[in-house]
Amino acid sequence: MRIYNNSTIRGLAEKAAGEFRSGGWTVSQVQNYSQGVIPTTTVYYRQGTGEKAAAEEIAKKFGIRSEPRFDGIQDATPGVIVIVTRDFSAA
Repeated sequence: MRIYNNSTIRGLAEKAAGEFRSGGWTVSQVQNYSQGVIPTTTVYYRQGTGEKAAAEEIAKKFGIRSEPRFDGIQDATPGVIVIVTRDFSAA
């Protein structure tokens, strides 16, 4: 799982990574996402892969949305991507 911060809250992705790790998830990367504005914290998956089940489990556990990847992250390395915004519980 990779976590990207799409807010002006410094360190939000790192805080989120801590919560996901506490929940038993492996976080391989934490960084900012500045290629556009994401309206709400969302976990993204590649369609037709096992990522969808993982994304839906994460979404349910953390109260966030789960959606297929959009064009801007379609070609990113395989794995679930969480983009956190100011509405994430750790904010």
